[in-house]
Amino acid sequence: MSESLALIYRPNKFEDVVGQGSTVQILKNQLINKDIKQAYLFKGASGCGKTTCARIFANELNEYKGKPIELNAADTNGVDDIRVIIDDCRLKPIDSKYKIYIIDEVHMLSKGAFNALLKVLEEPPKHVIFILCTTDPQKIPKTVLSRLQKFEFKRMSVEDTVNRLQYILSEEGYKKADVNALHYIARLAEGGMRDAITLLDTVLSYTDVITLDSISKCLGDTQYKLLNDIVEGILDQDIPKCINAVETMHSDGRDLRLVVKELCRYVLDICKYYYTRNFDSTLIPPDFYNVVKEIIDTSDIEFLLDIVDSLNKLDNRIRFDGNPKYVVESEIIILCR
Repeated sequence: MSESLALIYRPNKFEDVVGQGSTVQILKNQLINKDIKQAYLFKGASGCGKTTCARIFANELNEYKGKPIELNAADTNGVDDIRVIIDDCRLKPIDSKYKIYIIDEVHMLSKGAFNALLKVLEEPPKHVIFILCTTDPQKIPKTVLSRLQKFEFKRMSVEDTVNRLQYILSEEGYKKADVNALHYIARLAEGGMRDAITLLDTVLSYTDVITLDSISKCLGDTQYKLLNDIVEGILDQDIPKCINAVETMHSDGRDLRLVVKELCRYVLDICKYYYTRNFDSTLIPPDFYNVVKEIIDTSDIEFLLDIVDSLNKLDNRIRFDGNPKYVVESEIIILCR
């Protein structure tokens, strides 16, 4: 079983980290000046390098002696789990200077777990450092936040992502790839480097010819065709066309709550193209560019915006619905009329 590209090319030192210039520089300066804090918060979108930088920082602090202790709060988030850490951190490390705890997805800790964590953050042992990582800092209690030095990790720019993908392809022996295709992968990843590399890995499993056409075929023309069928059905008041598309996705096992989100994003992307005349700000596959241009030329933008509004409301209504099919179908029929 071959290792994924996302793991192979995960940075092991700060020099390899892409797109986090100021944050990385501050962390490197702290290492140089030995100005080390005892509790950090790394916050930002999924796949932008928080946990990777936490590991690099931990290893640099301990001069690559020993390993940081990692906890994923998505799986281990109870008060007893934090109490284990509290008991453990009283013991000095044997093979390194610091005992470093990396808690990923820390926002998922229970209320009791946060209360327990707060106690050790208030007076941590001198040999202990906490690095907390999160995609949702709003869920962390303010009492905990006030004891952390915070770093904001940015979403990757398209250019930084494309440059990294080109580097990976070169290292893997692929001499040529359509730069427009790599730009499209970067847009699909929406600022997540890990997601972009995973998408590239998926495409390379399908073909070694990296073009817009091959990416579209590999990553979802079928999905967009069905989404487009619903949009065109609504605009043409063609109820059977819409219902058939919904039924197909439902039969294929698609979660209709996610379908509504994707449909809303697709119509929003159409509206964004209407105002910008630039597909670079959208996730629309290249094969659908002409289709979208035709929709724009033959449709009322106000009605398209109304569709976005209706789908946003529908998304809120069905968010916790275990079987939203009938609600989705009824809303689409109303839009058709």
